[in-house]
Amino acid sequence: MDKKPLPRWLIAAAALPLCAAVIFLLLWLNPHKIYAYRAQTASADEAVKTCPFALITQEEFELAEVLRASKDVASFFPNPGEVDPPPRELPVSLANAGTLQIGGQDAQVTSLSVQGLQIILDYATPAPDVQSPRSRCTLSIAYDGTVVKTSAQYENGVALYIVDNTDNAAFIVGRNVRDLLYFLHDN
Repeated sequence: MDKKPLPRWLIAAAALPLCAAVIFLLLWLNPHKIYAYRAQTASADEAVKTCPFALITQEEFELAEVLRASKDVASFFPNPGEVDPPPRELPVSLANAGTLQIGGQDAQVTSLSVQGLQIILDYATPAPDVQSPRSRCTLSIAYDGTVVKTSAQYENGVALYIVDNTDNAAFIVGRNVRDLLYFLHDN
């Protein structure tokens, strides 16, 4: 019995999915993981669904007002007409962090600074180890009283999502998405 060789087009057609699978696997296992940030406006409900602690609490609004009114903090605002003032780190003890919580868990203030006409208060939940999820929030308190809260959940050092909330009125939800085809983009 004489075996008929398979046509070349059939061999090529069978090899294409195999090559595609190998290329996908190589891209997926690439040690240089690149993420793309995708953001979109959202409603308050969508923001809370993404991040349960995205809303600015009454305690956070009150702390923002206390910091804005504090002479210890206000003395670090730039002089009128000063161009590009350097950021100034302040002692975290100036922020009464006893009321700060993230998702019902007590938070620790990690930094307090004045950057231009904004007070930046950064606080996070303590993580028992590097692998544990960690929640982090930043309050940006503008000179005019506007408060922006940025909430994020991290896992293995990568932000799973980021929610920006301006005065509980405007929300932007962002996610880091793995970009396997990063090398094809014009960056």
